[in-house]
Amino acid sequence: MTELGAEFRQWVLSQEVAGHEVKELDEEHLQVSTSSAIARINLYVFEDQPEIVEYRIVRDDGEATFFLHFQLVDMARAKELFQQMEDALAEEGTHETTHVLLSCTSALTTSLFAKKMNEVAQTLGLDYEFSALSVENALVTEEPYAAILLAPQAAHMRDQMKEAHPDALVFEIPAKIFGAYDAAGAVRIVLHAFRDISEPSKASSSLRAVRDLHDDKRVLAISLFSLRDCSRLGYRLYDGGEAILEGAVRKPRLDYNDIEDLIRMVFARDVDASTLDAVGIAVPGITYKGIVSLPGVLEADMDLGDALTKKFGLPVYVDNNCNAAAVGCYVSQDECENLLFYRHAFGHVAGGIGTIIDGKLLKGHGNLAGEPKFFETNFATGIEYKDLLWSAEGLHSLALNVTVTCASIVAPDVVYLAVDTIDDAEAFHEELVRILGERNAPQVRLVDDYVERMYLGTIAMATQKLHNPTYRSLGVGDESKA
Repeated sequence: MTELGAEFRQWVLSQEVAGHEVKELDEEHLQVSTSSAIARINLYVFEDQPEIVEYRIVRDDGEATFFLHFQLVDMARAKELFQQMEDALAEEGTHETTHVLLSCTSALTTSLFAKKMNEVAQTLGLDYEFSALSVENALVTEEPYAAILLAPQAAHMRDQMKEAHPDALVFEIPAKIFGAYDAAGAVRIVLHAFRDISEPSKASSSLRAVRDLHDDKRVLAISLFSLRDCSRLGYRLYDGGEAILEGAVRKPRLDYNDIEDLIRMVFARDVDASTLDAVGIAVPGITYKGIVSLPGVLEADMDLGDALTKKFGLPVYVDNNCNAAAVGCYVSQDECENLLFYRHAFGHVAGGIGTIIDGKLLKGHGNLAGEPKFFETNFATGIEYKDLLWSAEGLHSLALNVTVTCASIVAPDVVYLAVDTIDDAEAFHEELVRILGERNAPQVRLVDDYVERMYLGTIAMATQKLHNPTYRSLGVGDESKA
């Protein structure tokens, strides 16, 4: 164990937090426990190299709820991440039920609606509790709510309600759902609002390609994207096109630097780096020649591909996650050569687009193709853009405008939608027919396995680059041109 590793180990053992018991299991394994969960601190020791530290929280029911890892080279960062683990551990057992408030001018109607929603939640085994208050009482209540749903007639109070409850999600119940007393539909909207992508499906049941990917290579595919209140960093190892190993980590915030830590951890625990042909990474932001740009998250462009290639001594390919998902959609079928993939999560400022034309991924000048944030804010909907993001009808309206705009330019055969709150492909297609006409309207397919598409597209692009660095199909090839 290095000197820094020994110092860190002693520091952990010296921590005193009320209600937390810190103890040593052995030299390389420590534990912090509470009445509802256990946090394990594991040190992976290597000869002449810094240790890999792993933080993992496991609840009493056996479910792992927190997991992160990093190379121990900075004591200050190790302490910062330890505090994040402590915060997560302290919250275990305190948020077992998600409390949601329904509010209207009068609480009578919403009380009955909340009762029906509770019945739906109980039937589905969901840990949600719905209650109702009038707008007047909701504005002054001090009860904490994870979300507040406003009836259509109270939707104009959203700003005031958000100001009164800054920690709650505040959005409108769609009129067609509230008017029809569709409690199941309302619960579905709530689930979309709190949507958290589940862990990847087991490798044995992963999405398969039906096109020839020249997939005789061994590639580690990594995905990074943000969720409502955290980010998700996942990995999957492919060997000859077969997914054989996978895992995922949830982090408090979107941080591209976590990718290096993840790769080190996978190499330390599960994969011999010398057996890999490449690493493929799908990330949010504009990607160009391995460089990532995402204003508001990155202070400056990050040359992620080059940095990781040099650090690990094997090819590392970086691409936009929606482009990867589009390629995943393409290689998972052989019925069409032109398609559009559109992803927009509930409450997110902008969506993302991936477009395949004649079997090739459309990237355009500077790889800017597929960034709807530059035009979707200008649609004349009569509603402020920020409000569109927080209602089912608003997100639907954005998706329709984006789809029509893109379809009128590139004319795809099929549109793949991964848009929270859109769950009726036939109805969406009928809207496209109304605007574009029967002959021109593309088919619509809903994507409920966004992560699977992204992994499949990532492996497809990586393997093609490995086989032929100048091959341009699917938008990959010579880095001087890509």
